[in-house]
Amino acid sequence: MSYKRTIPFGLAIMLFCIATFASWYEGSELVDNSFEWKHTAVFTSWIHDGEIERGNISQLDYFVYSIKFKPIFPIIMMVSFMYMVFAVGQKLLQPGIKQNIFMSILGVILLTGAGVISGSPTSGAKVFMMSQILGGTLLIALAFFLQFRKVQLD
Repeated sequence: MSYKRTIPFGLAIMLFCIATFASWYEGSELVDNSFEWKHTAVFTSWIHDGEIERGNISQLDYFVYSIKFKPIFPIIMMVSFMYMVFAVGQKLLQPGIKQNIFMSILGVILLTGAGVISGSPTSGAKVFMMSQILGGTLLIALAFFLQFRKVQLD
């Protein structure tokens, strides 16, 4: 594997790890904001049948809190993770229709994720949703562009 692919992939892994830790840390503020437990601690509510206490808040809820109120690091997590998945897909799949379908599926996944959080009233969730819409749209547009260009060349 060449340095042109290895170094950016390694940087993406490092950025993902740093952003994950930062998101988790920022989201830990949820423990102190008991008025947010009802609306943000969704995983804890599912796990413990609606009973939420300071000691049983799920670690995943920290990320939900971070997305809703401090979306910078969750966006960096999402972008670096999507880059890693995209790079692995580019390496494993041969150029052509399979890569274009792969990119389209990634785009649809991002757009579906944006649809899931579209009902949130917080500004952070709206920023995260817009980044998902932008990323999903770009991936789908790139897939269509590459497929259209391939058809034109044939």
